[in-house]
Order: sequence, then structure tokens, then C-alpha cells
Amino acid sequence: MAQYRLDSIASLARQMTFTPHETLAAQLSSAEGLIHDLDPAKAYPLDFVIFRITGYRPKQVASDLLTGLALQHDLGLLIERLSDSLNIETARLSEPVLSIEDVTDRFNVSSKTIQRWRRRGLPARRFIFPDGKRHVGFLLSSVERFFSTHRDQIPQGTNFSQVDQTETEFIVRRGLLLAREGCWESEIARRIAQRLGRSPATVMHTLRKHDAERPQDAILRWAPIPIPNEDSARILRAYRHGVPIRSLARKYHQNRSAIYRVIIDERIARVNRRKIRFIDDPLYHEPHAADAIKDIVAQEEIGHAATGDELRIPRDLPPYLQDLYRTPLLSASRERALFLKFNFHKYQFVQARRKLEPQFARARHLAVLEGHLRESIETKNAIIRANLRLVVSVARKHLRPGLNFMELISDGNLTLMRAVEAFDIHRGYRLSTYATLSLMKGFARSVPLMRAADRKASGYEAMLGDLPDARMEYTTERLLHRDEVRQLLSRLDERERIVLRAHYGLGEDSAPASFEEVGERLGLSKQRVRQIELTAMEKLRAGI
Repeated sequence: MAQYRLDSIASLARQMTFTPHETLAAQLSSAEGLIHDLDPAKAYPLDFVIFRITGYRPKQVASDLLTGLALQHDLGLLIERLSDSLNIETARLSEPVLSIEDVTDRFNVSSKTIQRWRRRGLPARRFIFPDGKRHVGFLLSSVERFFSTHRDQIPQGTNFSQVDQTETEFIVRRGLLLAREGCWESEIARRIAQRLGRSPATVMHTLRKHDAERPQDAILRWAPIPIPNEDSARILRAYRHGVPIRSLARKYHQNRSAIYRVIIDERIARVNRRKIRFIDDPLYHEPHAADAIKDIVAQEEIGHAATGDELRIPRDLPPYLQDLYRTPLLSASRERALFLKFNFHKYQFVQARRKLEPQFARARHLAVLEGHLRESIETKNAIIRANLRLVVSVARKHLRPGLNFMELISDGNLTLMRAVEAFDIHRGYRLSTYATLSLMKGFARSVPLMRAADRKASGYEAMLGDLPDARMEYTTERLLHRDEVRQLLSRLDERERIVLRAHYGLGEDSAPASFEEVGERLGLSKQRVRQIELTAMEKLRAGI
């Protein structure tokens, strides 16, 4: 962790931690302005520095001079650390905030160059970005000011230019048109940025600057107010039940782009909640990594020639477990190829998510992310299916009197899934070796707990055996309710009855099933099952 070079600035930072948040925010802005004004080759008195930041002149202060180079470093550190305590959300700021990735992409430089610029006086703060995470960011005005005063230190290859008068007029004219058409602020910035080849943050900054200078001709006042959270939740529920975007726009008096934005934001939130870890490989960083990995997977054989022991199916297993032994085992090369593909798609997902701008993301951006996630899940499932017989084999060795074999299998399947996520092909051994050790450790913990729970349940059953069965009192009432349900369901067509019975668990010994599970049984999509359920419930409410 970086440390202060000047004790006097470290002491000032400690004192500023007790400053009220509003005052501290103003002082950090003053510190940013001071950094831009510093000359690294000059020296500055401490009382001047304190006055520029806080507005107060201390009565007693050391007379030492502080070098500009050390001040740039320490003031940058002070701003970054103290800004973290302010919990500033970028969405609430009137000025755009650029992440490190934004700056590297926009100006065609590496992250190391950004770190050099920070040491030379580019101030950074810590913000809460729309994904809910804290990252280092840069105010757009600070970046522009740094570029204007340090052009001699900026490489020629950087892609930076101020917005000229012609672009400003286009942004204002186009922004007013889009705002009156009912586009949100983020949609206005995205569309104009795409036309001009600018970043959406730059466009938004230009519009807000125009509105501040000419409030009587403000543009963004025409943009619609974002949909309240309660309505957004209702819109998402209706959309999941198959209601079209056009119908939702009419119902909530919004244009279709506003409804579309609500749906996109929910998909972004779902993507950001995914915790993804991958095992890196040098191949992933090559220009044609995707094609190379696709060729590797295609060239590898499905499985090696099975031996007699591998083909032998234990007779004491239920039929649905015997089917596991018909899935071919993976050869060493095939296993390596699948793990390369598995981790590569997770790597691509993480890289794409880092570059995602939530405020300006489109469906095609999310489709790329979700595609990588889907590919990684499908590859993981292929690896797991080829190793499920290993779970059965190890579970049989840990089966004890009083234990449920299927509970052991279920517990072992979860252990296998975790093992696949953590397995590193670069260590030189097979997944079966690693997974066997994981399963043995897992069963060593879970089997004693299962046996203790079984003994406890047996004790309860013995205690309850002498008590009268109070459930008999409710038998008649339950039969009446069952007849009422049967009568209501008779008003529906066959498929509607099947969906309601499965989803709400209305059978004799059936548990409620999700829309996705019902869809798998009937060969329908999850959205279609929701539509059928919604139609059936409307019929029952209307008494049809």
C-alpha cells in the first residue's frame, strides 16, 4: 500500500478525516485544483498548501518547504483515501466520471501509463459505480485539465481532443430533439456519442454544461423522469409472464425505449451479481485465442477406448444411476481441452463485464456476456456428466446403515461441482484424482452429521409414536378443499390444468415446480409456461 512521503501531509490527512462530509468534499476539490497548479520542480510552504485546501491559515506551522513532486504524490494519495469515506455514487454526480478502463480505451494507452500520469498530477478519487462496486475514477474535468497542462508529457498516440463548437452545436441540437421524443438522458448520450465517435460521458458533460449556462434553454428538462422502482418491479414481472414491451409502454405511459431500459438494467444487475473466477492461461491473451481453443476442442477425441471395468454397470444401482455409466469417460487430452474452453469463456465474460458501461449498455452487449456465461456452463456440465459415476463410486464406499444413498449422491454432486470450478489443469494431474480427494474430505465431514441427524430423527419418531394423530381432525376439511380445487381445474383446458398442478404442487405427493422445470417436462419455454399460467389464473378469477 502506498505511503505518504511527507509527514506534514500525512498529519493533514488525519485531521481532515474528522471534517464533515460536505466540507470535506469541497476541500478535496480544492486539493485537486492545487495538484493541477503545482510545478514539480518548485517548492511550496506548508501554510500555503493548507490554505489552498482548507481556506484557513494556521497560526503556527513548520517553515520547511515541500517539493512539488512529493506534494503531487501525497495530495493524490490524500484525495483517493479520503474520497472513499464520502461514498460518492457516480450516478448522482452532474459531472461524468471515467474509470481506468474508460481512460485506457479512450486515449489508447495502457494502465501503466495511467499510473504514471497519476504520479505526475492526474488526481483520482474512489467512487461507487452503477454496478455497486467501488473503483478508482477520474472526473472528466480533471482529465481535460491534466491534458491541457501536460501536453508535453502525453504520447502522440493518445486519442484526445476537446469538443469543438461545431460538435457542441450538434450535441445541443440533437439532444433537444431526442429529449422531446421521450428518450432518457443515458439514451440521448449514447445515441449522440455513437454518431460523433465520442464517449457518452463527454456528450453528457457537454449537455449539462449547456443547461447550467443557459437554464432558460435547458435540454435535459425535456427528458422523461426515470420509472419508479415499484413500477419497474411490476414491469419486470409482467415481462417475465410474456407481456409485450408495446403493451407495457401503453399501460405505464412510457415510450418503448424506457421499458426496454428497465429490462436491460435488470439483465445488467443479474450479470453483475455473478461471481466468476477463472484459471488463467497464456493462450487466452493471444490475438486468435478463440479460434485456437475451438480447434483444440474439435480435434480432441470424445473419449478413449473404454476397458471392460469401465463398461461394467453395477447391478445394485437404480436404473437412473446406471445411465451415468453410459456416458463416456474423458481422455486426458479431451479433459484438458474442455477445461481450456471452460475457463476461457469465464475469462472472456470477466473481461467483457469490466468494459461494460451500465448506463449505456445495449442488448447486444449483454448477449455477448450471457453467451460466454452459457458456453462456460454447458462446458462445465459436460465435464460433470463424464465424472458423475465417480461420485457414485466414492459414495458407495461411505454408505453406512441408516444413511440415505441418494442424500450421499446429492452431497457428492455439490462437491464435484466445486471441484470442477477450482481444478487447475496446469498442475499436471487428472480431475478424477483431485475430485476423489475432495469427495473423501466432503464425506468425512457430512457422513457423521447425517448419522447424527438420523439418530435424532429416530428419537423424535419414538417420542411422537405415543401421541394421538391430530391430523385426522382435518381430513374432512382437506377432502372438501381438494374437491373444490378439482372443480375449479375442470373449467380449464388440459394443458392449463397440467401447468397449474405442476407449478403449485396440486398432485397427491408432488412438490411445487418452477416455470423452468415445468417447461422441461412439457417441452415448452419458461416464458410460454408463464403465459399459460397467467391465462389460466385469469380464467379462474373471472369464473369462466
